[in-house]
Amino acid sequence: MGKHISTGVALAALIVPSWTAMAHHSNSSYQVDEIISLTGTVTEWQWVNPHTWLIMSVEGEDGSETEWAVEGRAPGVLRRAGWSSTAFEAGEEVQVYASPQKDGAPVGIISRVTKADGTVLGNQPNFDLNAVAVTDRRGVSSTNSIPNFSGVYFPFNPNTPSAPAAPARPSNEPLPPPTRTGPTSDGSLGRRATDPKLTPAFLAQWEIIADSRISGSYEYDNIANCLPPGMPAMMGMGYGMEILQDEDRMTFFSEHQDALRRVYLDGREPSESVLNDPTYAGYSTGHWEGDTLVVETVALTTKSFIDSSSPHSDQMTISERIRFIEPGVLQDQITVFDPIALEEPWEVTRTYRRAEFPNDELREFACAEGLRDRPH
Repeated sequence: MGKHISTGVALAALIVPSWTAMAHHSNSSYQVDEIISLTGTVTEWQWVNPHTWLIMSVEGEDGSETEWAVEGRAPGVLRRAGWSSTAFEAGEEVQVYASPQKDGAPVGIISRVTKADGTVLGNQPNFDLNAVAVTDRRGVSSTNSIPNFSGVYFPFNPNTPSAPAAPARPSNEPLPPPTRTGPTSDGSLGRRATDPKLTPAFLAQWEIIADSRISGSYEYDNIANCLPPGMPAMMGMGYGMEILQDEDRMTFFSEHQDALRRVYLDGREPSESVLNDPTYAGYSTGHWEGDTLVVETVALTTKSFIDSSSPHSDQMTISERIRFIEPGVLQDQITVFDPIALEEPWEVTRTYRRAEFPNDELREFACAEGLRDRPH
């Protein structure tokens, strides 16, 4: 296998599947709709959070060697896509499709890797491995008919039809090159109709954020700086979540950023000191209306975003209605209120499917590990 680099710009639109919400950050520093092909020799494989790194030596057209650092998704995500801490060894040759960094540095973000033995590793986790064999074991509490949400969940879209089977391909025919590594989320495409409708003052703030990200900066990217995703973005739960439930509280733990929130069910109300100390997750209280958990969240820091980039005021509050819509499938109907930042309340619905043994395990995220160990 020769060592070389070739480039090509994507010409076709990509249908982005629902799992793309899991991306660790906005990928702002990468030109995600451009794909380059790198063929070279592995010098190091770093299985670290928040991103794995494949370091490789690539020979240029003039015969000189360039060290490339290509970024992969987090270990928890890649493990569900067939990768492992021993996926690569120093000295082996690989072919990598990646999107290049905007500033022209020899850095990229991985879309797909092909090993010398023909093994193909993509960046899409297979959440279908976590399909639930539903039982009544954790559907309803045995004491008072209140639903029991306890368990590990992964993102699930019940309205997405199953993908048609791929046409048969001769075993010696290579896969077509990917067209991009992820959705364009740096703001360069403007705001979508489904995004929160910001008031003029907060739209102006968003434009500053977008200009920064388009330039390739992570200045306004909390996730890239190892800060919590905050509410309600946390409930996107693209990496998976665990729910722990007892009579007095519900605890939500996200694999993404090791984010944590608690919903108090014992009738308490936020104190004045809590209201004066806003946080990323905020302060959540809940009660049951039949089989539906109704949650109100207040005390949210303005350092967070409504989604991945939409700013909000200190008046933002969040209401949720969480219930099983079928055995093992949990739905969270989220409504965000902010009379200062929003023209109208913003609504979004998240759906999760419960996993069963042996696929009901989450991996620690340890974001700060990458701040210390990532390539420089």
